[in-house]
Amino acid sequence: MRDATNLGWTDTPFGAARRPFAERTPLLAAFTVSTRAAAPDALAAVYLRLPRGRTLTVTDTTLRFGFHALAAEQPAETPTIAARLDALLVQARRQAAILTGYQLADTLARLATADTPTRGITALAATWPGQTTQPGLARLCDTAYGPTPPALHDVCAAAHLHGLPTDSDPATGPALAAPMTSATAPQTLRQVILRALGIALLAARSAGHYQWDRLDLDTVIEAAAWDQTAAAT
Repeated sequence: MRDATNLGWTDTPFGAARRPFAERTPLLAAFTVSTRAAAPDALAAVYLRLPRGRTLTVTDTTLRFGFHALAAEQPAETPTIAARLDALLVQARRQAAILTGYQLADTLARLATADTPTRGITALAATWPGQTTQPGLARLCDTAYGPTPPALHDVCAAAHLHGLPTDSDPATGPALAAPMTSATAPQTLRQVILRALGIALLAARSAGHYQWDRLDLDTVIEAAAWDQTAAAT
């Protein structure tokens, strides 16, 4: 299994050792998952700090975010991916200010019907996206709107978020088109981090926390994670 992160404590971004955030900073957590049937083969969680009382203007060089991504290199690793996803979702639901995804209800529903579903995923699938705010829990937000929302790359392009490939949807991307191997894992990691970052920024802008003129997601990811998403030579 390939594991990529820029968090000082890989188990959670909410602890005292997290970076690149100051302590007690409210966070937005965005998730995307690539699945084969009801088995997740890759996931990414991206975390953005939420400034208090102001809107943060970001550029390709000033945007700071945390990420944690995993990609299976063989089918036997998918239960581990599911367990890690469950733990990250539970932590975000309890400790983030906002938990977001893009058409995440469909993914959660598929995972909840797995042979060995996890309790956190199942509980979140039953409430997503949730229209009321529960004390002590993150506000749930899905950035896909309407009965037939467009593809994420089209939504990002309309918001001047560029660099997300047209095949970035977990149902059609390379994570499903190619077999799970150590050679394909870096590209899979890059794809899910790109997607999660786009989702995070859409939700942060919608909530009034972030703004930008134009962002190139691929440039941002290259600067933050080039050493963890490049194929070995």
